[in-house]
Amino acid sequence: MTSIASTLVAPRAGLADEMTEDDNNRGPERDETDQFHQLVRQLVDDGDDRAASAGRRARRTLQEMAPGYIRQPVLTLFPPMMDQCPLCLRFACPGHDCPPGVTALDDQEHKELSEKVKEANERSRNPK
Repeated sequence: MTSIASTLVAPRAGLADEMTEDDNNRGPERDETDQFHQLVRQLVDDGDDRAASAGRRARRTLQEMAPGYIRQPVLTLFPPMMDQCPLCLRFACPGHDCPPGVTALDDQEHKELSEKVKEANERSRNPK
């Protein structure tokens, strides 16, 4: 009589596991960036040799390549961004809750606040 339950053979590594183990044993592989760096080094050496044969030195910086060229600044800070808010005296005031703690304004207070904001905006646009 044949039994449904049979003894199972102990699991062993499959083909994918063997390939992974073999790959890990070989260690890290070089990639295309190494070839790119080697090409750039060859071009730099070639340029240095050509410049030296002409009695010059290869240009390395932007100032050497384009004398007098003025680069555009990457970051420009304007005074309104650097100073405190003139209404609440906080730095980086978001504006939607300025001045803080004001929940409900009547018409006169709203008008006064609008005038203050307008004056502050004018001062920031036309710094002295």
